[in-house]
Amino acid sequence: MSAKVDFNKMRAFIFFGLIIFLGIVVLYIIRYFAYPIFWAAVVAVMFRPFYTWLERYLRLPSISSATTLIVVIITIFLPLGLLSILVVSESANLYQKISGGDFFGSVEHITLQLEDVPFLGSAVDVIKAGWPKYAVSAAQTVSVFMFKQVTAITQNSIRFIFMSFIMLYTLFFFLKDGPKMLQRIMHLSPLGDKYEGLLYERFTSTARATLKSTLILGSIQGALGGILFWITGVEGALIWAIVMTFVAMIPALGSFLVWLPIGLIMLALGNFWQGLTILIVGAVLISNIDNLLRPMLVGRDTQMHPLFVLFSTLGGIFLFGISGFVLGPVIMSLFLSVISIYDNYYRSELGRN
Repeated sequence: MSAKVDFNKMRAFIFFGLIIFLGIVVLYIIRYFAYPIFWAAVVAVMFRPFYTWLERYLRLPSISSATTLIVVIITIFLPLGLLSILVVSESANLYQKISGGDFFGSVEHITLQLEDVPFLGSAVDVIKAGWPKYAVSAAQTVSVFMFKQVTAITQNSIRFIFMSFIMLYTLFFFLKDGPKMLQRIMHLSPLGDKYEGLLYERFTSTARATLKSTLILGSIQGALGGILFWITGVEGALIWAIVMTFVAMIPALGSFLVWLPIGLIMLALGNFWQGLTILIVGAVLISNIDNLLRPMLVGRDTQMHPLFVLFSTLGGIFLFGISGFVLGPVIMSLFLSVISIYDNYYRSELGRN
């Protein structure tokens, strides 16, 4: 009898060991497609209501999924493509103005204004004496940066197109067969339907809230910033608006990292009304949009403390790149959910009533 029990244990050990080994191998094989699969899952969550509404009338899952795919391309990929073209064009124009000397001439004007300021006379003389060297060095730095960015865009365009195709192809089946896939995973998982549903809900709510904060808050602040910079004559207004859009996704930091330095630089260049306008509008309007809308869009859905939101967002960006602004909060939210499940399951052992 004991030999039979030992044999059963050994068979179970080999079986689960084989599952773990093959699972690791499969993950290693598909590791190059982790980001497209992840983004396909996130986009599927965002567009699931539209697919459900469409399927209610069509009753053709493949057609509904393909139609939703077309909507995704029109609403996400097409604007991103047009925006990329505008950014490249604006970057080239900004580089030409910098290398042409207009920018350096404006900055040189600052030294003339500072000559009469007490205690700064000798420092201003040093800056003026070394200004040609500073200008040449800055122009070289900008040109090298632009060359690297253009080279990277050219080299990665084919890879981006291929990964986008993988993402869209995966998205098609996530929309069409997502519920069946989810039911199969829940069937195989030993956690139980209650906890599995909790983890899925936290994934969907966190991904949805993070994207809402990025798309809504970032777009609003970036658009207002772009209009503000254009009105006040800031060079490269479109580029700074895009930078503000991306920076706005970072909790507790946000768009002031862009409009505050630009406003101060405009004041230093002698553009007083422009600089004051940027600082006032940035402090009164743009920053308050973030303070008012972010708690409603992010905190309520993620059910996470703002400190966790901040660290998971920053850590996710540092670790995973641009995908980390969603992946980081999702991982943190799932971790907190697992801790909640642990607390729930072992409540009596933990000595709680």
